[in-house]
Amino acid sequence: MDSEAFEVDKKKSIANAAFMVFAEHGFRKTSMQLIANKAGMSRPALYLHFQSKEDIFGYLGLDFFTKVLARVDAVLAHSGNPEQVLQGVFDAFDPDAAMAFLLDAEHGNELMDVKSGSSHEAIDKIATNIRLALTQWLKDEADQGRIECADPIITGQTIMSSFYGIKKPLPTYAVYKARAAQLAKMFGKGLKL
Repeated sequence: MDSEAFEVDKKKSIANAAFMVFAEHGFRKTSMQLIANKAGMSRPALYLHFQSKEDIFGYLGLDFFTKVLARVDAVLAHSGNPEQVLQGVFDAFDPDAAMAFLLDAEHGNELMDVKSGSSHEAIDKIATNIRLALTQWLKDEADQGRIECADPIITGQTIMSSFYGIKKPLPTYAVYKARAAQLAKMFGKGLKL
């Protein structure tokens, strides 16, 4: 294994340990020492990979949204029943059951509201790309006469804004999944010819 691949693996290992610490202690009470302990390394060794807990949290967020975008792109690469496609898009936001762990964590509400780290801008760009991918799918499906959608841009914005809104007030994972299914059903029926 080359040194670059080793560094990526080490960062992922640290990030996974940090995720557990953030879930257990919340963002504010998490320290670099707690993360180092969970990762099985010294604090100085941790600083060789990440400058701060904000840096680690940003890395986690960027990794999460990168996975989501890849899954959304895979779902939207196909035509299909709008309800099922939208459910697939919403399910893409739960890679590796991360949402279950996060929503049911004691400090889930705090973690869902953290906007920290140098990767925040990159995460916003990925979120925009997800919305644009959905908008393009809506336009393509409408152009092919498979759905009814007069304004794909507004519809895509409305769908994604509604989806992000189902996490307020912060639900349990089961309630989150039920809300996502209901949202997919409502929008899916509205798009059918």
